[in-house]
Amino acid sequence: MNAMVKVMDWSKFTAEEWFKQYGAYIQTCRMKSGNEPDSLGVNQIYWLICENNKGAAPRKNQLICEIDDFEADEVRKIIIDLKYSSRICDSAKAAVKLFIEKNVRGMSLRQMEHEFQLGRTALDSMIFAGKYFLNGHDKRLRIN
Repeated sequence: MNAMVKVMDWSKFTAEEWFKQYGAYIQTCRMKSGNEPDSLGVNQIYWLICENNKGAAPRKNQLICEIDDFEADEVRKIIIDLKYSSRICDSAKAAVKLFIEKNVRGMSLRQMEHEFQLGRTALDSMIFAGKYFLNGHDKRLRIN
């Protein structure tokens, strides 16, 4: 039996884009809620809605999911590995967590200020540190 092994192409997106795509994937899974209406994919439904809303200005934070189940699962594995790794100190984990939260959930600094009870400058520097720590920790993820 010849089994086909899928290999992840990490060069497809940057680290930020992978986490944003993972957030979009989570949102599409929530939209599906178990059943796809009339056997249409969620992206097809999105485009049908866009066709219906001609003239309405597109939102700047709108993101279309471009990853499949396998890629989303690989990104999820990285997030879990970072969260529970004993090789990473607590302060680095906090910085990486903020970087991931910002990108997966699409949060603004203002929203993060209220949720995490941190100042904007501290958040900005911790997100920056998390981004660069992640790049040094996992060579598969690239930053721009």
